[in-house]
Amino acid sequence: MTDTPDIRLIAVDAISVLNPRVRNKRVFQELVTSIERLGLKKPITVSQRPGRQRYDLVCGQGRLEAFIALGQAEIPAIIIDAAEDDCFVMSLVENLARRQHTPLELVRAIGLRPLK
Repeated sequence: MTDTPDIRLIAVDAISVLNPRVRNKRVFQELVTSIERLGLKKPITVSQRPGRQRYDLVCGQGRLEAFIALGQAEIPAIIIDAAEDDCFVMSLVENLARRQHTPLELVRAIGLRPLK
């Protein structure tokens, strides 16, 4: 039996994007249209720092930006307990998984030097 994550509505203006990435405008518009027509299929993932009212975005920058573009004040979010460094790593992994990278791009993104 798996644990069901706790999903809450979070104010979009209470979320900070730790590891922003640039997205293709056409693909982004397709995401906005999809969410507008079908709704959000998967909540974003955020982490709240102890003692703060704001949340750090872990996964779902495109979905968050689509909700903002649609004029939504809140977005469904899974809240996880993770250190800021862990949030950066999870965000980087998500960004790398979304793109079709060449092997050399992957090596550069994680900071390794390719073999000669």
